[in-house]
Order: sequence, then structure tokens, then C-alpha cells
Amino acid sequence: MTAQIHFRCPCCHGSQYRTSPFDMTEKNPFGAKCIFCKSAMTTLDSFAPFIQKGYAPAEFRK
Repeated sequence: MTAQIHFRCPCCHGSQYRTSPFDMTEKNPFGAKCIFCKSAMTTLDSFAPFIQKGYAPAEFRK
């Protein structure tokens, strides 16, 4: 079984992305960028603290 990483765009909440070794940074270690707004993607586990504190909606579009 392989582990899957689910990315979500913090700006437009999109889930489609591209990866590039040129976009890899400390904050974006996978180099994933949203194909719509070009923002760095985040993993869903990084959203958890914001959802628990009420800063982000708990409902995500699919």
C-alpha cells in the first residue's frame, strides 16, 4: 500500500496541482502549485489546527 498526500489550495480551495523541483521550498517541500491560481499547495493535515480553532471552514469542495 502506498501513502497518498492530499493537497488543497489555501486560496481557491482547488485540489489540482503540478509539481516542480524548482518550486520546492522549506514551506513547500513537495514543490506543488495550484494550476488555477499558482499558489503553493498545502496538505490537509496542515489545515487541521486552523479548522479546530475555527479559522477555516471544515467543509472542503471535491
